[in-house]
Amino acid sequence: MNKLLKINIFHCLILSVVSLPTNYEMVVAETIDVKKISVKSNQAIKGQSGGSVDSQGCGFIAVTPNHQMNVEERIGYMRLTVQATGGQPTLLVLGPNLGDRFCVLGDEVSGLKPEISGVWEVGNYQIFVGDLLGEQHQFTLDISTDN
Repeated sequence: MNKLLKINIFHCLILSVVSLPTNYEMVVAETIDVKKISVKSNQAIKGQSGGSVDSQGCGFIAVTPNHQMNVEERIGYMRLTVQATGGQPTLLVLGPNLGDRFCVLGDEVSGLKPEISGVWEVGNYQIFVGDLLGEQHQFTLDISTDN
C-alpha cells in the first residue's frame, strides 16, 4: 500500500513540475479526439522528441505533452508507434486515471521504435515522446487500430 501511495505522490509531483511555467518555449499539445475509430483507421502525427524534464525512467520529455488524446468510447485495440530521425526515443503515456503511467523504451529489437498496444479505455491521455539522452529529433507518431 505504501508503494502505491508513493507512486501516486510521485505522479502528482511530476504533473506539478510538468505544469510549472518556465523560460523554455511552451508548446501547445495537439488534442486528438477519438470518438469512434474504424477498424482500419490510421493516423500519423509529427513532432519533436525530447525535452528538459527528467521523467524518472522514461527519458527526457518536454514540459507539456506532445499530444493529448481524448478517447470517448472504449477501443478494443489501438497501437501507438514512434519513429524518430535519431537518438533513443521513448514513449510515455499518462492516463486515463490518475497514477496510470505507461513507459516504452525503444530498443535494438524494435529498431528503436517504441510501441504500445492494447485496449484503450474511455478518458484523457497525455502522450510524451522523449529521448533517453535528452536529445531532440523529429518524430512520427503512428496511431493504428489495425492488428
